[in-house]
Amino acid sequence: MRPNHSDMRMYADLSDLNRGFLGLLTEPGAQQAVPNFGLDAAIIDQLCRLSLAELEFIAGTPGLLACFSQLPTVSMHRVAEAPTTRQPAQAAWRESARLYVTGLLTYLWQMEQRDWPCCALCAGSAELHSGSLGEFDFARIHASADIAVDQLRARFSNYPSFWTDLIRSARSGNEDFQALARLTIIPLVLAEECPAE
Repeated sequence: MRPNHSDMRMYADLSDLNRGFLGLLTEPGAQQAVPNFGLDAAIIDQLCRLSLAELEFIAGTPGLLACFSQLPTVSMHRVAEAPTTRQPAQAAWRESARLYVTGLLTYLWQMEQRDWPCCALCAGSAELHSGSLGEFDFARIHASADIAVDQLRARFSNYPSFWTDLIRSARSGNEDFQALARLTIIPLVLAEECPAE
């Protein structure tokens, strides 16, 4: 069965979002500014050592690699963050992260409206069950982005072998190992959807 145009567009969008997230994790010159997003420092270090082609392979994983520990709510954007003094590298990284989060929230918001099952499969439904995305619009997404940066996490960070297998397979060049490592996201998504009692 051949994938249709909308499937190809969705995979391209996922790759773009994953590429942006990996860019945040590995941004050169801003390592003190970059939080670990729930990943071990050793995994971040390994990601930083990958080539662009190896990072591109990981970006092609068929599901989002980023998630939120808590999806921002409409009321959260009203809470003003206390002003802080940031180093230039931290401020530049924070702005990149804010732009990324704005794009990610917009994608999730639009996907939830168009195709909730697909959104749940690619992004995980646990955070979508709150229904808070339905309350958003472009203005609220923009207003919530700075707070949402602090909620950004690496998806499946509680399964560190998922990340280490992706890194090892990217380095290996072995197509079978690479396909298997990428597809590992599917049982993890299903486990996320149907947690053991």
